[in-house]
Amino acid sequence: MDGMCVDKASWQSNVDDKVSAPQLTKEDSAFEAENCQFVWGTQDLTVSDLNALFQKVGFPQRDPTRLQLALDHSHSVLWIRSMKQSRWARQGQLLGFARATSDGALSATIWDVAVYPAWQRSGLGRGLIERLTARLVSEDITIISLYAEPNVVALYNRLGFVASPEGIQGMAFQKSSKAGRALMEQATTATNTAVAA
Repeated sequence: MDGMCVDKASWQSNVDDKVSAPQLTKEDSAFEAENCQFVWGTQDLTVSDLNALFQKVGFPQRDPTRLQLALDHSHSVLWIRSMKQSRWARQGQLLGFARATSDGALSATIWDVAVYPAWQRSGLGRGLIERLTARLVSEDITIISLYAEPNVVALYNRLGFVASPEGIQGMAFQKSSKAGRALMEQATTATNTAVAA
């Protein structure tokens, strides 16, 4: 046992099975009829618009330089823009966003899924996850994880994501914990020592 799972052989065989890409419940043309366009990559996507979307959905604001770096280092970025002016959005406005980081071979994690509040419950979130998951699966990436806000766990369950598969628990480093503070202090001391030398 290596800390991954008590029954690693069973879990690994499930992971190694060929995964089918999820079927899209709504084609791009149907979204375009509603003036919503899915866009791959970061061209025409600004960090300020992304931070504004994050603020609208209650996510913390990100340092613009670090957010741009995160986008540049993402494996896949998918966003949705309004195709024309309407009473709900201006032309070109960012309506939804999601990104994935990955090693490009085995696993990926989906991050920062956000849909502008006026457009929530219109299928945009589902559309983002279906397309991003399908892209990753088409690249033979079989382990896809994500972090979910409690109010959207049911959506992710309907899209094939499960909490604690095979007993596996997700964990996050917290620098505010006692052990986290100690590690941060050690890292700061080591950095200061290296700089002084």
